[in-house]
Amino acid sequence: MQPSIIKLKTAHEIAFSPAEDQVAFFGNRTVTVLSLATRRPVFSVTPIAHPSNIDFSPDGTRLTVKNTSGRTVILDSQTGRTLRDFRNQKEGEGSAALFSSCGRYVVSVSWNGLLSVRDSATTEVVFSRLHQDCMLMELSATDDRRFFVYSVGRRPPSDNQPPPPEAIMVQTWPIRDAGCRELPQRWSFINALEVSPSGRLLGIIHGAPPEALEIYDIEHSRVIARRAVRFGGTGCSIGWSPDEKRLAINGDHRCWVLELPELTVEHEFPLRYPCYVGFSPSSRFLALGSWNTSFIVPLDRLSTFAEKRRSDAS
Repeated sequence: MQPSIIKLKTAHEIAFSPAEDQVAFFGNRTVTVLSLATRRPVFSVTPIAHPSNIDFSPDGTRLTVKNTSGRTVILDSQTGRTLRDFRNQKEGEGSAALFSSCGRYVVSVSWNGLLSVRDSATTEVVFSRLHQDCMLMELSATDDRRFFVYSVGRRPPSDNQPPPPEAIMVQTWPIRDAGCRELPQRWSFINALEVSPSGRLLGIIHGAPPEALEIYDIEHSRVIARRAVRFGGTGCSIGWSPDEKRLAINGDHRCWVLELPELTVEHEFPLRYPCYVGFSPSSRFLALGSWNTSFIVPLDRLSTFAEKRRSDAS
């Protein structure tokens, strides 16, 4: 029997467990973990106000939840109990708080220019780097957490001028000052940035308003594919399939699944107020987060789902 499509309410971001047996998401104030086997909630809790990012630990037993002030907590993924509270709200919002490959440390970046690494057991800061007068955004990591990628934005020279193009930093693990390098190319107005599972490629949505998706080859330092796409105002997102043969993005009330290397359209379907897309670890599911109605779609049901969405919209 084919697995069914799961309909969710508001889901600003969605994370699959490494074993692909659970999915975690948040909408408004509530964090929910859902069993993919039973399609029932394991728990729903409100650990902190205004959650903005979520991540499973490599062993699937814990969750990081970061909110719009930067405050980060660690939850038990089976009970929702708060295990640790970093009480770091003064760091400021920035992007994801991601576990290291061993699951002991949490890497985070902030709009105040701070890169931090905390011990998830003691909550102590074990490493920090301040990018003076910068905003750090769009933190992502390879599947093995071998390295982390983030963007560095600077303030405009004056109120009448645009900000300078953003730098993209590649930080190897374990994080040390010597292990950080800047890519030779810069982009203006980065709205989404996601490193591919292997770390070979970057997906970048940029422009003001967002107007283009580019695929950047890190090893050869060049853009290898580009597609003009109209993006909406509910947030841009990029999701790589584990085999790096597909890329999912959301745009203006619409989502696409694109095939590499040419970024040809495999699926295109309407979705109201989309804000997140992401594949599950084995590519069995595609998560579609929305400010309205969200979905977990088995990949072998994606054609049926796309047809149904187009029919409902017509």
